[in-house]
Amino acid sequence: MQLLKKVLNFSAERYLKTAGDLFIYHSDYAGALEMVDKALTHDETDTRALVLRGDILFCLNQDQEALASFNQALELNEELAEAYISKAGVLEVMGRYREALWCCQRAMTCITEDKSYLYPSLFDQQILLLIRLKRFRHAEQVLKQSSHKLGEKDYEYLSASYRGLIDHLIKNRRSLRRQQASPRLSVVRA
Repeated sequence: MQLLKKVLNFSAERYLKTAGDLFIYHSDYAGALEMVDKALTHDETDTRALVLRGDILFCLNQDQEALASFNQALELNEELAEAYISKAGVLEVMGRYREALWCCQRAMTCITEDKSYLYPSLFDQQILLLIRLKRFRHAEQVLKQSSHKLGEKDYEYLSASYRGLIDHLIKNRRSLRRQQASPRLSVVRA
């Protein structure tokens, strides 16, 4: 029985690896989905397979199904940063920015030291969502905080991508507020 279990797990692992290769290197989403579904028939609680399935479904424009897959993975492991990150991406595309931002913030709390490679894209995603929500000061704070978690190159890239934009948006907002606060003279014609 143990040997059979090992063979089945090996098959599930092989299906999952093949699904990842088809998805990432060949953009064969239908083939990747077929392989990940086969992996899930061997172990329906494999959170890696569920997240990959969600990512594939998202690329196939099946957003609701993708969300269901991420939610299923999170029900099995609520500390799964990858599921929150992918879910945030789907929610962002759907225009559900506040929910996407919550997923990013939750993912930040779930990242362990061995998953620190997730920080650069997560900070990028979080800053972009804050800008979309017009929370420019908060975006500025997140950019500053990222310097403590990111390596020098990653921080420089992120800073070069957003610093000027954030400063410009904050300045324009201040200018707009001043204009709205200043007394207006109107010419009345008789």
